[in-house]
Amino acid sequence: MAATISDLDSYADYDSFLVEQFDPNTHANSIIHQSAKGELDIATSLSSLSFSIESLNKQLQDQVTAHYNDLLSQAAGIRELETILMTVKAGLKALSTSMERLSFKVKTPFEQIQTYTIQLERLQVTSEMLRRVLRFLYLSKRLEMQMPGGDLELTKAALTLSEVDSLLQESDLEGINVVDSEVRNLESVRGRIIDSADRMLQDGMSSQNQAQVGSALQVFYSLKGLDIKIMAITTNLNSKLHSQIKHAVDIQSLQKEAKEAGMNNSAGFIGGGVRRRDGEPSVGAAALWTSILWKRMEKLMDDMYNGCVKIYLLERVLARKRDPLTQVSFLEVVTNSMDGNIIHRFWQSLSLHLEQELRASARSSQFLLQAFVDGFPRLLNLMHEFFSRVSVHSASATSDDVQSPEVVLMLRAVSTFESAHLAKVAQRSGQSTPTVGGAPRRR
Repeated sequence: MAATISDLDSYADYDSFLVEQFDPNTHANSIIHQSAKGELDIATSLSSLSFSIESLNKQLQDQVTAHYNDLLSQAAGIRELETILMTVKAGLKALSTSMERLSFKVKTPFEQIQTYTIQLERLQVTSEMLRRVLRFLYLSKRLEMQMPGGDLELTKAALTLSEVDSLLQESDLEGINVVDSEVRNLESVRGRIIDSADRMLQDGMSSQNQAQVGSALQVFYSLKGLDIKIMAITTNLNSKLHSQIKHAVDIQSLQKEAKEAGMNNSAGFIGGGVRRRDGEPSVGAAALWTSILWKRMEKLMDDMYNGCVKIYLLERVLARKRDPLTQVSFLEVVTNSMDGNIIHRFWQSLSLHLEQELRASARSSQFLLQAFVDGFPRLLNLMHEFFSRVSVHSASATSDDVQSPEVVLMLRAVSTFESAHLAKVAQRSGQSTPTVGGAPRRR
């Protein structure tokens, strides 16, 4: 019988029941659908299913009968496994309880420490902020007390203001009412300090007072504006000398001055003796014009001398003053910022302006050209005296046989008139043009 069932079981179709997505309703509907089409009989399908069920039950019974002892031992093992699993479960529950207790002991203190750490950091930041605010208020009060003082107090006030600026740059105090109100007052204080230092510097340079100049320069250095101030001074001085050079050789102002002098002269040159055709002086007025021109040149040399004295004074004081921390001289700071020595830059600008204006005036007026060519020895003598006076204030010393760079620059500015003068002298004497010589040396 067993063989018969086994043989019949080979014809049973179990594949459709072994599909992972098997759905009994879907399978039943499929059978009904096939029966409706006449492809399959429902009764036959039911019989096949019943037979398959009986076959499977029979096979299960055979398997249980054939492995009875093994199944009994497996059942006993399952009971023992249940006991072991109960023990493991109890252990896991105890471990979970221990983990909860340990988490409570570790997590809670950690969270407290984290909270306290945040509070401490914020307290430190607040304390540092308050310390800086107090320092700012103290400096503001000290600055207010230093402002009415003299030159020494002005220097101290500049140092205090510099410290206030550094404090504001290092700390973000914006938004604090007491600080914002004081910051607005600092701008007016800064303007007063700069104006006072400006006046002190101008007075010191005019009177050659090194102490005043040094105090004023210290103020500008403390306020981080020394290089800008020195650049402005040299620029203004060069511009002023340029205007003075231009005025000295201006043919229109010379004509006006000659006209006024001619009218006031009893021997008089009415109208200054100007020829209407080209605005040049008449023969009779040439002496008056020449006299006025050389007086102007003498005054120009005085103006140039005064400018040079101021520049040399400025250089001496800059070289003497030093940063108290780095010991770097103010002159080195200014030289690095201006990319060059202020003395050399001043002389370059002065010689360039002198050369440009003298050549321009000679091109525009035949009288001026002739006056500078014929009177070149007089011009050279004026420059010689100018160099002699300047050499007293110059920091560098040169021998009588060596011309300083400043002398070379200035002589180059009048080299055109020198060449024309030497050529004219050679032509008169019937000789070849002599070599340039007799140039003034700085003593």
